[in-house]
Amino acid sequence: MSEKPTILIIDDEEDFCQTVSDILVHSGYNTIVRKNPVEALELLQLDSVDLVLLDILMPQMDGRQVLTEIVQNYPHIPVIMITGQAYNVPVAIETAKKGSYSFLAKPIDLVQLRESVKQALESKRPKIVSHSIEEVMREIGIVSVSKTIEEIMSMAEKVARTMVPVLITGESGVGKEVLARAIHRLSPRRDLPFVSVDCGTLTETLLESELFGHMKGSFTGALTDKKGLFEIADGGTIFLDEIGNTSVTFQQKLLNVLNNGKVRRVGDTEEQEVDVRVISATNKQLAELIRRGEFRDDLFYRLNKYDIHVPPLRKRIEDIPPLIRHLLSKACEEHGLQNHYFSPAALDLMSKQNWPGNVRELDSVVTKLAIFAEAEEIDVHTVAHALKAEFQPQRSGYQIDRRPLMDQVEDFEKKLIIEALKANGGNQTRAAEQLGVERTNFVKKMRKHNLQKEQFN
Repeated sequence: MSEKPTILIIDDEEDFCQTVSDILVHSGYNTIVRKNPVEALELLQLDSVDLVLLDILMPQMDGRQVLTEIVQNYPHIPVIMITGQAYNVPVAIETAKKGSYSFLAKPIDLVQLRESVKQALESKRPKIVSHSIEEVMREIGIVSVSKTIEEIMSMAEKVARTMVPVLITGESGVGKEVLARAIHRLSPRRDLPFVSVDCGTLTETLLESELFGHMKGSFTGALTDKKGLFEIADGGTIFLDEIGNTSVTFQQKLLNVLNNGKVRRVGDTEEQEVDVRVISATNKQLAELIRRGEFRDDLFYRLNKYDIHVPPLRKRIEDIPPLIRHLLSKACEEHGLQNHYFSPAALDLMSKQNWPGNVRELDSVVTKLAIFAEAEEIDVHTVAHALKAEFQPQRSGYQIDRRPLMDQVEDFEKKLIIEALKANGGNQTRAAEQLGVERTNFVKKMRKHNLQKEQFN
């Protein structure tokens, strides 16, 4: 962003535009005024704009339609909606769902205007992010407004141009594989294979066979020759997740492949050359593993030519609201659900959690809420119950629940019903109201989970 951000004001009222423009210029911003929204959209193609103030009711084109055009074609530009009518909650909700940053009513409160503009500009992605990074982030689902992730993506773009091995570190669930995919998509190898393997889920024998391949009869169950993932990834990128969980014996074999650029299938006597870019990741402290003799220092130095650390969500809380909106939209689309949205209070409560499982856990909770919610709005009470079920008091050590999603949803639903009944002394009507569910549906759900109201009187 430039030192003086440029704000585009789109409103058909000349006096209003002049007043707001004077205020913003006095506050240190550049302004551009367009009374015709069609001309404003054309201007966005040519000029660099950091923020849009957009009126809703205009004769040439409805502001909501203009908002849709901006969100689709210029998603990096925040939009503040303005209306000359009294504050209209349904319209505010509608524009928020379409992607507006905030909503102001005329006559504009000057303090509120300045604060809204300041916050919107702070949320804007810095221009260290190139157009190619923007495209890749949209393509693979990286959603962020934090400076930290912007810097990480800038690092990713630089290292992607090279063949240097990259080591990505960070807690479980922060998105290490997503970052590895971004590096691949930003590299000259983007149109060649990207192959991922979780080294922590396979035994040493299976991992060797998976990565290097095997020959028919080389061990029990080897019924045919099999290509390894290094061969499959030839010309592209291979991602070795949880590299810190591998054995020292396997590490030596991997080091040989990295040093020589050749793989030998299990049971074969010949080697085959491979041209593979290696990206690895771990949630462990490899330096400590080296000290204990559990990780080879020579492999560490071979893999760690360039390291990128992805911080946990609790270190970048500004990313939580946009992530929640993205994950909710994705969940509704994937599961064929009606569109939902979080109330401001619910979104604020979600944003205040530590999320020990990071983006993976956030995704799980948002998906459960989307599936369970019957009302369009997911309110703060529903979220409070969901979080109470997710974060049990004094829980030690977080473990990702790897059961099928619908099994988790059923347990989650039962916990919410029990909590609501307890809080209301077994009164089904009040419990149903608290959860935003019709009483008849609430009773059906109680029967499904074999719950009796007498248990909670």
